Amino acid sequence: MRLAGILKPEYFYQPKLAIGRLLPWRSRSVRAAQSSPTGEFVDEQLPWGMPIRIRPVEEHGRILLTLGVIDLAVTETLWRLTEPGELAVDVGANIGYMTAVLAARVGSMPGGCVRAFEAHPEIFEELKYNTLRWQKQLTGVKIDIQQVAISDKRGTVKLVIPDAFSSNRGLAYASKSDEELNHLKSVIVEAVTLDELFTQREKIGVFKLDVEGHEFQVLEGANSLLKEQRVRDCVFEEHGEYPTAVTRYFEEMGYSVFRIQRQFFKPVLLAPNSKVARTKWLPTSFLATQQPERALSRIKEPGWQCLKGQ
Repeated sequence: MRLAGILKPEYFYQPKLAIGRLLPWRSRSVRAAQSSPTGEFVDEQLPWGMPIRIRPVEEHGRILLTLGVIDLAVTETLWRLTEPGELAVDVGANIGYMTAVLAARVGSMPGGCVRAFEAHPEIFEELKYNTLRWQKQLTGVKIDIQQVAISDKRGTVKLVIPDAFSSNRGLAYASKSDEELNHLKSVIVEAVTLDELFTQREKIGVFKLDVEGHEFQVLEGANSLLKEQRVRDCVFEEHGEYPTAVTRYFEEMGYSVFRIQRQFFKPVLLAPNSKVARTKWLPTSFLATQQPERALSRIKEPGWQCLKGQ
């Protein structure tokens, strides 16, 4: 049973991690950290050498303690598509794991920049702690973070805090109606649009988007960016079945849309309407790109480059 549990690319390409899972003392220590009621922070090191502070009792922390990475297929896709020295954007940054992926890639050449946005004030403080450490390590890259909600207009957004927030803080979402606020906690946060934030004709290489159902509003607020073709690639999470309002929006703007699928030896880019079984533990993610041939070429080679830090 234990052997079957390590038949994953995360372990195949990280044999030290697999050996650690098989050692009884290591397995016990991981379980103890995950079940600790204190919610204390611990440090982990990402495969590409960057430290990240996590809470073992929270979902991101549990995954990183167990597998070393979060959503391997999306991590690898971002890793391969991001160019050294370019501008990358992370909307819905959480504690900064995907920000770290982007920073490692753009930072391999001077001049790279990552702009990351996280709305929830508590999570933002953890993002701030992590990015300050990375900025000292990656002197050639600028990491700019803002505690703000990205939406379709300037103003405020009511961020709903669901009951499961303590174990998975990625579940906080922008309220769709006042009715749901009657029985759930919420916090009011400032909201701005991407068009307001990027007014200097900047070109974004890779844009990661994960905002728990608020993706369409984010894109409406980035209308000029997309119309002017200033975003090359966007990797986004999608809970609905294709086609959705988000995929249609991208296609109307001239983007090619692919479904990101995990295989054992690498991610693959499939037609967006491909019938792929959904899993409870992995969200469905898509790529919208202005350069489909480039994206397909980048994903072509086997292997998980992010696990090697190359």
